[in-house]
This record gives sequence, C-alpha cells and structure tokens, in this order.
Amino acid sequence: MINKLHFGKRVTDFRHKMGLSQSELAARLGVSAQAVSKWENATTLPDMDVMLALSNLCGVTMNELLEDNSLISRIASRPFESKNGIAYFVPPTPETYTERLQWEQSMCEKNWVERNWRDYWGQRGGWGDLEGSNIFEERNRGKRKEAAQRIADHGGLILDIGSGPGGGYMPCILQADLAARIIVSDLSHTVVEEWKKLLDKEIDSPHLCYAAFDFCDIPFSDCTIDVVSDHAGILNCVGDRSTALREVYRVLKPGGLFVSSGAFVTKETLQALPENIRKDLLNEWPCVLENLFEETMLAGFRKIDSEVMDGFCTDEGNSDFADWAMTKGVNIQFSDYVRCCVK
Repeated sequence: MINKLHFGKRVTDFRHKMGLSQSELAARLGVSAQAVSKWENATTLPDMDVMLALSNLCGVTMNELLEDNSLISRIASRPFESKNGIAYFVPPTPETYTERLQWEQSMCEKNWVERNWRDYWGQRGGWGDLEGSNIFEERNRGKRKEAAQRIADHGGLILDIGSGPGGGYMPCILQADLAARIIVSDLSHTVVEEWKKLLDKEIDSPHLCYAAFDFCDIPFSDCTIDVVSDHAGILNCVGDRSTALREVYRVLKPGGLFVSSGAFVTKETLQALPENIRKDLLNEWPCVLENLFEETMLAGFRKIDSEVMDGFCTDEGNSDFADWAMTKGVNIQFSDYVRCCVK
C-alpha cells in the first residue's frame, strides 16, 4: 500500500544521509526544490521516471520507498498479519499464559522499555534516576557499544532477535548509526509494540521495522539478513537453543555476521561452591551454566571469535536466580561473553 507519509520520511532521511539540501537533490533528479519539499511534506509523489531515478540514487527499490513493511514483505517466507507497522508471525499470547501476561503488564506499568532507552542515551527518566546507577550495566556498557559499532560498520539489514524490554543491541546500534536498518523483534507482541511506540516518538526512523515471531522458527527466507544481533535472547529463548542458532545461520547471507552475548557460570566457579549448593544449582538452574559455544560451532559458522570476561555477582543485581543464591547464603560470580561469528 502506497504511503505518502512513509515516502516523505524516507526521502528526507536519505537526503540527510547523502548530505544534500532539497535544492541539491532536486538538481540531481532534474526537478524543482519545491517538488522535493512537497514529497517530504507528504503532499505529492514524483512521476514514475523520477521515482525510479530517486530509488537508484538511494540504493533501494521503489517499493521500499513507498510502502511500509515492504522490506519484511520481500524477505518473509510465509504470510503474516500486518497492523500499525508491525508484522505479526505468531498469534497473540494465549490467556492461559498467566505468568507471561503478568510480566508484560508489569513491563508496561513500570515503563521498562522507556527507562532502558533513557539509560542507554544518558537521558533523564531512566532507571538511574529511580534506583541509582547500575554498576553492572556501567561496567559492561563499553563492550556492548564496541560490539554494536562492529554491527553498524558491517552494515546492511540487521535482525535484532529477542530484543526484549532491554532492546537487545538495538539502542547501541542506533547510537553508532542512527540510519541503521534494523528489524526489532521479539516473541512478545507487547514488547515489539512498546518499542515501536517509543521509537516512533523518539527518532521516527524509516529504517526501522518491527516483527513478532519465534526465533526458533525465523520467518525469513534463506540468506536474506546481513547481521543478526543477539543480546542474551537465545540464552533465554522459549524453545530449543540449537534450533535457534541453526535458524540464525540459515537466514544470514554468506559472509554475514552474527554477534551474540550472554552470561554464564563457569565450571571453575561451580566447583568452588559447597557440594550441597552445587547439587541444588545443577538440579534447579542448569541453564546458568550454558554459554552455547559448542552449539554455535555445530550451527556451521566458519569463523568464531569469542571473548570471555568478568561479569557480575548475584549480589549486584535483582533476579530470581539472585534471590535463590541469597537464600542459599552464597554470592555467585557470572562471566560474560561476546561472540562474533561469520557465516
């Protein structure tokens, strides 16, 4: 569906990216500056020959200039419902999933998405204003920005999977390149809707797309994505992590980049715990020992660079596992990893 408002935003964004004034863009296309102004104000559309010249100049198809969700439509491997600029590949969460619904309700009531965004951008209204500085986040922000810069430098279409209320790598990627093309995604409809609502207000970028899907079954065709970014999404996925990693490999283009990060308890840390605590941990929280390195290799990546560094202790944060560790009278150290893989 042709959308004049979408088209106007795209023209403005591409013109700024090329460093051109309205008059300079008009000269390149052989039209008047007034015509460009009307496009950008969503008043008119150019003739077909001018539209073709504009799409060639911007390096995108005419459909991508004219239609919302055209990018997702091109790469989707199955039908989807499109509503308010979001592509829905999974049905709404069933009413029976009470715990998930309560979590989503709390996320909205406490403005998790907006508070996380404000923290990333150093703006008032973040968690820091409410709870004070987060030592763990401050300590790891540099590594996250470094990884995001590598993602932005690689360029192309970026799929941020399992963005969650924290936004995954997306906020840092946008800090590195505000014109980055990113698909913001999550299994939760509410998460995706909250991010779209906020980002429409904050940056209103025509390069952002939004999709709700299960990343154990990514709904895009083979070899269509340039970069997949994963900030602990796969570690926390609902489903088989090995399947999710194989799906990431499948949708990446040859030479595509996969950047993944997460936290885990090392075998050395586990062995240092009292035997009874160790047994309880293995029984109740086996997932905290996973770093998915072997699963990533088996997915087929030809090059894997993995960096493991000091992470955080359970007494530094709030989580169900931190509460469990406190009841056991122990403080457990996590290690962080950042993994860059090439298909």
